[in-house]
Amino acid sequence: MSNKTEIITAETVNLTNCDREQIHIPGSIQPHGVLLVLQEPELDIIQVSSNTEKWLNILPENLLKQNIKYLLENRQIDCIRNSLTGDFEYLNPLKLSIKCGNETKIFNSIVHRNNGVVIVELEPCKIESEQDFFQFYKLTCHTITRIQKSANLQELCSIVVREIRRLTGLDRVMIYKFHADNSGEVIAEDKQEELEPYLGLHYPATDIPQPARHLYNVNYLRIIPDINYQSVELLPKNNPLTNQPLDLSFSVLRSVSPIHIEYLQNMGVKASMSISLLKEGKLWGLIACHHYSTKYIPYNLRTVCDFFGQVMSVHITTKEQHDNLDYKIHLKSIQSQVISAISESENLLMAFKNIGEKLLTIVGATGAIVYVEGKVQKIGETLKDEEIEPLLNWVKLQIKTDVYYTDSLPKIYPPANEFKEIASGLLVLEITKVQKIICYGFAQK
Repeated sequence: MSNKTEIITAETVNLTNCDREQIHIPGSIQPHGVLLVLQEPELDIIQVSSNTEKWLNILPENLLKQNIKYLLENRQIDCIRNSLTGDFEYLNPLKLSIKCGNETKIFNSIVHRNNGVVIVELEPCKIESEQDFFQFYKLTCHTITRIQKSANLQELCSIVVREIRRLTGLDRVMIYKFHADNSGEVIAEDKQEELEPYLGLHYPATDIPQPARHLYNVNYLRIIPDINYQSVELLPKNNPLTNQPLDLSFSVLRSVSPIHIEYLQNMGVKASMSISLLKEGKLWGLIACHHYSTKYIPYNLRTVCDFFGQVMSVHITTKEQHDNLDYKIHLKSIQSQVISAISESENLLMAFKNIGEKLLTIVGATGAIVYVEGKVQKIGETLKDEEIEPLLNWVKLQIKTDVYYTDSLPKIYPPANEFKEIASGLLVLEITKVQKIICYGFAQK
């Protein structure tokens, strides 16, 4: 049994302790960029990723204890200082030109302050000059208009997954919604035609450990261009000012949990991107993107995708409210039809048979059984005949009021493990105590 106080890192994590992995302090980054740690106020370099020779043509040991002037001109340093004093959106990069030996390279730079140090992340930029605002406007204007005009949540989700996939060329883009029990469901998908669909699939709450959920709340976009990457260690290993691992919660280059990498590998995924969706400040879901070969998404497109995610987050509450209102109106109409059919029928079992689909719609069930004085009417997908009477006898003991329900029947009624694919949830309604009419509906999930 693992020690609850043990610090779980990439070296010690496994499936039994991944809910306590300290994924914000991996001590390494992904190799498609460079990380520099600066000490204020002089902006001296006190920690670096060990791949600076590859990208900057400078050994990491030669950068340590140097001032940032060793790499940047005063004008660029001023840009970094200005970004630190304002409300800097770290996903919208500064462009920095750095003299790397005999050549000058252009980098997209993300700067943020965390735990008393300044963290600068550099990713090579292939475009030296671009009209960022006009490009951003061109890429977003049409989609934002469509998002605003979307009639409901499903249409909103469909627009977002389709547009993100069109922009990025990723093989699969999904909307993954969290339910009240933290389980997840794929509610929208756009994909390559030949791929197996994931739409409608449900995943347990353990699919995304709690540390990952926390980071999704503070760092809205993550990218893994190559899941088979070799991580790049930081030099020195710990932050020299605190002698503690560097907190990379807000880093875009942060190394990823090996458990998550294994998860993606098992799915055949080679690259991924995910964007947080928040509702009223709480994690509501994710835009989850998969690609089946290595793929790097450049900054400008990531910024657009992140923007779509933020705009969608703003609209989630309104769309859900509209959906709930439309759904209530729809159910009210069906409810009236059901009541009329029952009240006008002389044979109650036959009435329930005739309104079976409507009854299932009202309670969101996949199957139902109506029991009237020893007679049974089955509707939709239900149990085998020999399974009904034992469940009915158990149900009679559970009813203390007119309604009884559970969303996990196998946990409280062990025989349900034999038919949990049919009846994972159970809703029981005792219609009348005089005639002993009981209706109970099943839900598969």
